Amino acid sequence: MPTKTMLHELKRLLLDTSSGGSRQLTEVESDLVQTNILLGEAIGKLGSSFMDLHHSVQAQQQLLETVMNGDGQLDAASIDKLRQLQGAVNQHVNAAVTGLQFQDMTSQLLERIVRRVIGLREALGVLSANSFEIVPDLEHSDEQLEALLTNTVTAMEERLAALESGLWKAVRQTRMESGDIELF
Repeated sequence: MPTKTMLHELKRLLLDTSSGGSRQLTEVESDLVQTNILLGEAIGKLGSSFMDLHHSVQAQQQLLETVMNGDGQLDAASIDKLRQLQGAVNQHVNAAVTGLQFQDMTSQLLERIVRRVIGLREALGVLSANSFEIVPDLEHSDEQLEALLTNTVTAMEERLAALESGLWKAVRQTRMESGDIELF
């Protein structure tokens, strides 16, 4: 007959497994939503940057063609206009680089999702491994079952705590020239 301690440990094990697994899956879901948002922003920023870059280069080309065709002069105003267009090209390139930073942050989120899933699988593996110690055809004393449950609960709690502590980091991007970005 199960003892009160065994029932308590079994209840704790089931609650820890359920709440820990649910928490991790909620975080996976949140990371996937954030990843989708980042990808949308990155694609939008890159598309816009490349279109703006195209327009600036096209304006430079038209100005140079006008001068080369003899329809205009390479005077101070034309040179200023070329410098302005070159500055615009630089801004658009920097904006595109910022879009690439979002891709790097998306990669970090995906890595975190994978680590979360692996950690959750390892935590659930504890249940599977310890279940092999219960052989229905053999006699188990209450003390043996109680010890098994206690060890299983402890191992699950340790795995879930390690998983929680290792994954609560912000997604950062600091290597690109356009500036630092930190999200989530």
